[in-house]
Amino acid sequence: MKDRARKSGQVVLVLAFMLLGLLLLALVGVDAFLASHRKNRLQNAGDAAALAAARWQGITLNALGALNLAKIDVLCKIGDPSLNPAAWDAATNICERVTALQERIAFAGPLMGFYAAQRAALKNGVDKPDADMAALVAEAASRAPMLSGTDLWPEKAEDYADMLRGAARDGVCAGVDNAQFFNFAIRSSHPLYSKAFYEAVAGEDWCWFYLRDGMNDLLASFAGWSEIPFSGANSPENPEFFGTDVRTVRGALADFNRDWTEQQTRAAVLELADRNDCPNVNDFTLQQCGVITNRHLAWVAYGAGWHAWKRMHRADAARLPLISDVKEKYDVQGAFAATRVLQFLEPFTPGVSGRSNVWTAAAKPFGSIDDRTVTWNGEFPLVTPAFTDVRLVMLGAFDEGSLNMADRAWVTHTRDHVQPPSSVAHAKGCTYCNVLRKWEDPAFRAAGVKWLAENGEDQCRRPTGGGAPGGGTRHAH
Repeated sequence: MKDRARKSGQVVLVLAFMLLGLLLLALVGVDAFLASHRKNRLQNAGDAAALAAARWQGITLNALGALNLAKIDVLCKIGDPSLNPAAWDAATNICERVTALQERIAFAGPLMGFYAAQRAALKNGVDKPDADMAALVAEAASRAPMLSGTDLWPEKAEDYADMLRGAARDGVCAGVDNAQFFNFAIRSSHPLYSKAFYEAVAGEDWCWFYLRDGMNDLLASFAGWSEIPFSGANSPENPEFFGTDVRTVRGALADFNRDWTEQQTRAAVLELADRNDCPNVNDFTLQQCGVITNRHLAWVAYGAGWHAWKRMHRADAARLPLISDVKEKYDVQGAFAATRVLQFLEPFTPGVSGRSNVWTAAAKPFGSIDDRTVTWNGEFPLVTPAFTDVRLVMLGAFDEGSLNMADRAWVTHTRDHVQPPSSVAHAKGCTYCNVLRKWEDPAFRAAGVKWLAENGEDQCRRPTGGGAPGGGTRHAH
């Protein structure tokens, strides 16, 4: 009887352990399913937020372009200024008011995109605010009084602050990863402004140094930082979040491209007017009213960030490795929206710690007629109402310095701890400063040099195809 009872107890114990093991396996399976499901939802939320913001960028550009053409159309309708000076004065006053409206639209449209991005993220399941981005938006609102008003918009600072608060009033769930802060901009390829450099050091990714021009030499011969460039401020003609990179130019249309003759400029304006059904614009009225050569009118033009995407064609390891040519209708870079969304995943499995999932996506507006771009042609940078399409685009297609601006710790480090001309502050509690301390240890760099000497040629190979490293939407962790 005792043996039978002992065996019965052993069976019960074995069954208990088996049930516990099955329960743990079930919890692991549930966690794996939930992780996959939430990552998919997070990707959808990030992509939807980027597309929503880019759609409003296109709407903004179309509105600015339509008003550009409306000014040309109304002046062509008046005709020769000398024949009807009163009507001409009235028309130019109207054009000034339209310019004032354009200044406001350049801010209001992108901030509507900011609001739309938040709604898209919420709709797709991101219901917890991004504390980093909320703090950056609050800082931007507090800086608004620093923004100078203009003759046409004297209350610009107050209006901008109100727009920001309105756009963020329901919370910030989608961070703006390509924010362009008025008091800070990264316009340098220096390693201290490269987040990938810090990630390579933290993860001891020696192949990163091997594959990037100059980084292998830096690893082998580093003797201290020097000539750290100062990153200046961004242009106040666009908002800090989802700006369209436009500028107001007061002057003659004939001066937009000094390599063009007045006749070539007239032909470009005629093409734009014909494409957009401006009834009063023709060769005769353009010459009669003198709108091409008038230096007192104001126009909204594309900024320096607009250029042909082919400029980034493979030429060295630092550029986007385009394996084939960009289609003509997509060969334009400028006005893109990068969004970052995050969620914290709390697992059911005992002993497994939770972690944050982060998804970053980018999108931009496009426009084409007959399969060629009409948004910017590299020659006549007048903004026109031509944006008809919105597409997700690779993050690797953009300069690294224009990204990661939704990461408050990164913004703080690169703005406050990387100091000109040759000193780097190691702030207490700064993750990136801790990485720099690791980098400055000679033993750490010597280990990297030794590893690359033994393994670099065999284990670190340059990619022969595909997109740039980190291209497309991406998980940050």
